[in-house]
Amino acid sequence: MRLDKYRMMIGRFVRYGIIGVSGVGVNLGVLTLLRHLWPGQATTTYVLAVEASIITNYVLNAWFTFKARVHIPGFLRYNLVSAGGLIVQTAIYRLVLGHGVNYIIADLIAIPFGTVIGFVLSNVWVFRVREALSVHDPIERPVTEPPASTLRRTRGGR
Repeated sequence: MRLDKYRMMIGRFVRYGIIGVSGVGVNLGVLTLLRHLWPGQATTTYVLAVEASIITNYVLNAWFTFKARVHIPGFLRYNLVSAGGLIVQTAIYRLVLGHGVNYIIADLIAIPFGTVIGFVLSNVWVFRVREALSVHDPIERPVTEPPASTLRRTRGGR
């Protein structure tokens, strides 16, 4: 991979991280609200909070991180990818919660694991970014007009 591609990937990961931070805010807000509404439903409220952050993260990552359009097939792929992260996150969340750790701290411990899984799979499958050609990459230039000698003959020239 060339240096500019590393820079592009790092920039993409930084943008993904910024969106992830906003998703953490959505996750924590929804989780806090739902835990107050259904205090005995730790796993259900956690899954709903994660799904709320998945929805906002998909839209924002499509626009900001990957410069892609938002559409249902992409959202379904993103949700599938996020499901893998959700399974890992939920297992870690429940494990940490089971050790008597506060639910917000448990959530903050679990989130990075889902983030790494999500970025890698979003990059290679969900948004499948096609890298732009460099000005140094060879390309075939299409012929857009006939050669000058043909032009002269067709216009009555010699």
